[in-house]
Amino acid sequence: MTTKVPDFGRYQLLRTLSAEEFPLDDPDRRVIMVGDIHGMYRPLTRLLTKLDYDPNSDVLVHTGDFIVKGLHHHSMATLDFMALHNVTGVRGNHDQEVIEWKGWIDWIRSTKEGSEWLQRMEQNWKHIHNGKKPFDLDYFLDYQRRSASGRDKRWWKLIPAGWKFLSDPYRIARDMSKEQYDYLLSLPLALYIPSAHTFVVHAGMLPSDPRYPYYDRKRQPLAHIPGLSRSDSPDSVCSGSKDRLSCMSRIREAQELAILSRIPQNKHPWVLLNMRGVKKGKVFRKYKGTYWAKLWNKEMRLCAGYDGDAPLDDDGDGVEARDFSPNRWSVGLDTGCVYGRKLSAVVLGGDMGLIDEDADDWTIEDGDGDDVDVDDESDDEDDESDEGEDDPGYDDEDDEVDSNKRRRKKHHDGDTIRFGVNRKAKLASVKCP
Repeated sequence: MTTKVPDFGRYQLLRTLSAEEFPLDDPDRRVIMVGDIHGMYRPLTRLLTKLDYDPNSDVLVHTGDFIVKGLHHHSMATLDFMALHNVTGVRGNHDQEVIEWKGWIDWIRSTKEGSEWLQRMEQNWKHIHNGKKPFDLDYFLDYQRRSASGRDKRWWKLIPAGWKFLSDPYRIARDMSKEQYDYLLSLPLALYIPSAHTFVVHAGMLPSDPRYPYYDRKRQPLAHIPGLSRSDSPDSVCSGSKDRLSCMSRIREAQELAILSRIPQNKHPWVLLNMRGVKKGKVFRKYKGTYWAKLWNKEMRLCAGYDGDAPLDDDGDGVEARDFSPNRWSVGLDTGCVYGRKLSAVVLGGDMGLIDEDADDWTIEDGDGDDVDVDDESDDEDDESDEGEDDPGYDDEDDEVDSNKRRRKKHHDGDTIRFGVNRKAKLASVKCP
């Protein structure tokens, strides 16, 4: 066992998907994006059956938190399904906990003494927990820590602050196979699809650094063309190019990627995994200040081409995140399945077609299904902690009432919504459990 603490996080920041990996223009293929599953395996199978999911042609994408919170064996079944089919997705904060626990378990097990201590603690908990009366895990952990011998105290001190020993993420990490662990490690924090001008993350992304004005050309990536002087425009840069469209596409892709690489908060894993609110330049896990998606949609509406202030075209940065809240430039899919509500998905491609931009108006086509819009303030109501970061740019304290209550249009199973500038997407959901 090394004295140096290993890298438990094992973060992968970004994976870029090709048009083939995210097909939107093939009438025989679809992209099915599913919100937080949280180990609710049976609703997942019902949803995929309802959508006639075909793994040979359809691309399934999950938006993180697909394990933990549900029944343990259902989380394991969900993990097995995702790993077996190598399903495309991103990490959620709970998936990340499992990854970190696995790294920690392997570290402790690297010595005989550590392995024996783990086995002894598990046996003690199993003996007490399986007794006639239910036993509180917190009480058990507190008692074991306080009564530990001098040698055992060493191992207790190696549990990182804020981590709950023998919790659900720990047990999943303990029980999963190497193949399942490798699958979790392969998941990035963000997916980027250049052909769809789309990012997929679990929690959210910032369109600009909230500490400065969005139009600050020195600090904000969307306020200038990447790598160009202030006097240059895309037209002048691409004027000598044989393929002007390709040149413009490269410029746009560089600018979109700069949202991740040049906005400091977006480079921090905690933000992509946890962010909900933004207030006074700080990022919060709670719904505090302004909801991140409101900032995103407000600034994306300004991206109508290069005019000195808004250089990014508005072809549809759809950010997949938490809460079911379809907006023009962001779509949230967490509809609280683990709390007995809904498991929801958005379906792209196939025979959905494009929006007729010449029409005087384009409205949502209503389906006949049940309402799937929920207020998900309770999404993490049973989390052990809301750990933030020491950096002053991140804050998890939530000691005041949310000043930005979100009122959203209710959407239904079967509704057709607008995705980006000219695409359609269909909503689907099943009841849980």
